[in-house]
Amino acid sequence: MSRVRYAWLGIALLQTTFRTPAAEISKADLFYLYYLDTCILGVPRFICGRTNAAKLLTRTIFLMIVGLGAAPHALAQTSAPSVLIINQTDASVPFWSNVHSTIRSALTSAAPGRFAIYEEYLDLNRFRGTRYDEILPVYFREKYAGKHIDVIVSLGSLVLENTLRLRGELGTETPLVFAMTDGVPLPTGKRPPHTTGTFMQFSLHDMVTAARLLVPELNQVALVGDPYERQAARRAYGPQSKELASQLQVVDLTGLAVSELKRRLAMLPPTAAILYTGIYTDGDGAHYVPREALAILAKTANRPIVIESDTHLGYGGTGGFIVSSKLVGEAVAAQVLRILAGESAAEMPFVRGEFRKPMFDWRELSKWNISESSLPPGSEIRFRSPMLLDEYRWLLTGAGLVLLIQAGMISALLVERHRRRVAEVKSHGRLLEVMHLSRTAAAGALSGSIAHELNQPLGAIMSNAEAAELLLGMNPPDIGQLKEILADIRQADQHAADIIQHLRKLLKRTTDIELQEFDLNMAISDALHILSAEARKRNVALSATGIEQPLPVRADKVHLLQVILNLATNGMDAIADALPSVRLMTIETSLRGQSQVEVSISDSGTGIPTEKLGEVFDTFYTTKQQGTGLGLSIARTIVETYGGKIWAENQLTGGAVFRFTLPLIKAHAS
Repeated sequence: MSRVRYAWLGIALLQTTFRTPAAEISKADLFYLYYLDTCILGVPRFICGRTNAAKLLTRTIFLMIVGLGAAPHALAQTSAPSVLIINQTDASVPFWSNVHSTIRSALTSAAPGRFAIYEEYLDLNRFRGTRYDEILPVYFREKYAGKHIDVIVSLGSLVLENTLRLRGELGTETPLVFAMTDGVPLPTGKRPPHTTGTFMQFSLHDMVTAARLLVPELNQVALVGDPYERQAARRAYGPQSKELASQLQVVDLTGLAVSELKRRLAMLPPTAAILYTGIYTDGDGAHYVPREALAILAKTANRPIVIESDTHLGYGGTGGFIVSSKLVGEAVAAQVLRILAGESAAEMPFVRGEFRKPMFDWRELSKWNISESSLPPGSEIRFRSPMLLDEYRWLLTGAGLVLLIQAGMISALLVERHRRRVAEVKSHGRLLEVMHLSRTAAAGALSGSIAHELNQPLGAIMSNAEAAELLLGMNPPDIGQLKEILADIRQADQHAADIIQHLRKLLKRTTDIELQEFDLNMAISDALHILSAEARKRNVALSATGIEQPLPVRADKVHLLQVILNLATNGMDAIADALPSVRLMTIETSLRGQSQVEVSISDSGTGIPTEKLGEVFDTFYTTKQQGTGLGLSIARTIVETYGGKIWAENQLTGGAVFRFTLPLIKAHAS
């Protein structure tokens, strides 16, 4: 086991004994334990031997003793580190707010939920003076009384002097990390104690260099922003602008009202560019957020606008060598974390970071017809249109290949769909043929009864005709009786015609489903006419009960007639062996709610075995020796085609009942 692992064993003991989280044991504790293991534990190790067990025992015991001495220091670290961020602006100024939020994000990412972060916005761009300077220490002293601050962060050039004074109210030994710009000397002229920081760099010459990239024939620059003496980070711009006057025509528009700037910026020559630093308060005393003022000016400006803050991109600025607020915030956060890890702020060097990078707004480049080839290598282009072929050539090529593959797949699916459609049409035709054959078979099964039923009116016609001949031979003939005989003949003929008409309906061949609206009671009535002869032949008492009002449905009348005949003949077959006195068959109609009608066809037979109830509608399932097993399967297909359901069940009083439902048409349901 290595010494480092022994050190962690000591940490575990500290945690167990003093309830100290491992994340709050400093590096000093680690080195302290490692030193003890190296230098002090040699004696007991020498005494107790060099076996692994002896080494582990001696180290464990001694680290427990050492843990008692380290306990006060460990307990002192149990409270969450606290960081106070003092911002020179108000929360609406984007650049420093971005720096602020980046610091907070970096700290919370390093140890989620561990830091206590306090925030103060002094708004020094608008509030300054002796009285304000007198109030701030009182405010901080009262607000943070009893609060322990581990690190103070000062954001901005204007606030550093205030922060150094306020640190006296919070603890003169509190480490201070600042973020400011070049050109502003430290307030005391020398490095303050317990202080480190980050410098940023703004340069008017860099803005001119960016302007030359955007306007190659540049010979005039317009300076726009607050007066440079009010911009602590850009006080050097005044002298620099005088130096540039020997090379370019410099038009100083700083400090003007926004209304005047809009007029002046709309009349610049084609060889000019605009250098924008930021407007907080214009010449009329109106207050602005710098990027919002930029957006107003960009609407009327007739030349590209060079900017130097990443928070100005997207508000009308074309671009330039831009300081990244994110990079500044990350640098400051790194210094804070080093201090919280135990490093001394006084020993940390000031960081003069290169936080600038060439950034440009693609929309503004397009607006001013500026080629990307004129920009520095590695430039970051934001807000680029996703339709640029040159930028996304391979992506579009890949997308084209995907589209071709999709088109091929869609074509194949359309061909398959056509094949399926043809197959469905053929299958539908075959189904209609099978249904017709099933009806023909049913008619054949009923043919004997139908023939017997026809013999009655035909025999009556023959008898009446013979009687009429006899009456005609009388002298004088009995005209009254002849009229009665002719009426009987006409009635018998109508009866025969009705039988034939119902049979023709049953045998009608259809090439497609003929949807029609009709009264379901009429289909039941037709079925009763066809079944009555067969029922009399089999000594079956056939009856119909139920709803007498119209039951309008939308279906093929012949198909529903087939369903009723099929279910009824199956019922007659089921009671063929019963005594004649108990051969009962009932067709009943009822309403299910207001939108469906139910037809029940029940018999007085022995019923259906319970385990077979779910199989009777399967294709080719039959219990008859001469059955095809298609009748009930076809019945189910017909009922489901018209939006209904069909099922079978046994009655409590004996016998089976087949039920099917159909939707009523809306006119009736309403």
